[in-house]
Amino acid sequence: MKRLLLTAGLIQALCVGEPVQAATCSCAGAPVLIYLDTTAVEKGQFFLSYTAEDHQINDLVSGSQDVPDETGRDRSTFSHVLSASYALSDYWSISALTSYVEHERKIGSSFFPKARSSGMGDSVILLRYTPFFITPFRRHELSFGAGVRAPTGENEAADFFILSEDMQPGTGAWGGIAWASYSYAFNQAATVQFHASANYLHNGENDRKYTLGREYNLASGFSHSLNSRFGYSALLRYRQSDPDRRFGFELPNTGGEWLDFVPAVRYSFTDRFSAALSGRIPIWRDLNGALQFTTSYSWAVSLRYGFR
Repeated sequence: MKRLLLTAGLIQALCVGEPVQAATCSCAGAPVLIYLDTTAVEKGQFFLSYTAEDHQINDLVSGSQDVPDETGRDRSTFSHVLSASYALSDYWSISALTSYVEHERKIGSSFFPKARSSGMGDSVILLRYTPFFITPFRRHELSFGAGVRAPTGENEAADFFILSEDMQPGTGAWGGIAWASYSYAFNQAATVQFHASANYLHNGENDRKYTLGREYNLASGFSHSLNSRFGYSALLRYRQSDPDRRFGFELPNTGGEWLDFVPAVRYSFTDRFSAALSGRIPIWRDLNGALQFTTSYSWAVSLRYGFR
């Protein structure tokens, strides 16, 4: 029996947490798991997605309090993410992701006021098992996954000297991923769904003895398909990151907790081709150390094409 996808597509993919989106050294340009396409659930299905994300990182925070920035600092990351998803069987599927990352940092009160870097980012591959899924006769869908983040990106970019980890396109280290997702359809047509997801990222050490903090992510929210063409979703995403480490020692002003609101809209031009616009708005954060720069906002445009 054909599975109901309806609001799955990019809406379901938006339920996945992201591993590296802080504004300290843990904001390095590794691929964001939120854009890992996980929509292929029926044997033989293949989806290809492209996402462009603009991430502004200019809020200065002490603990949970905003602090005025007098440095004239402007920090941004622009990511191009290519993701694919293929269903190997009725229960097993595989997803992969790679990225190209552009960093820019300007500091008005600095001897080196501007720094830029760009290059290939890290890649992710995730194997998923879906023991049951939404059909006209079943309201629940559950998936589990495990995978790796591979250090395929540039991590020694230099501008007079080697740039800090937060300005590198890649992390230079392997990582392990554990992932789970649950969806519930409120009606038989599955036009209104509840989504929840969780993932964990364990980061290894790179050649410069730098280790990004372990990541824990939770997300939950709703999606609504108004008709066969248009749909929208709204999620809350919680992220907790351990402090980064150098030579095994914890670094100050890294790690913390974040809570973001993530709205998204989707339009399907055909049964195979769709586009989505999403954003990320910080609601609350409690960060380690005296001061950290962190996310002001981000927005992204995604295109997805199904080959079956």
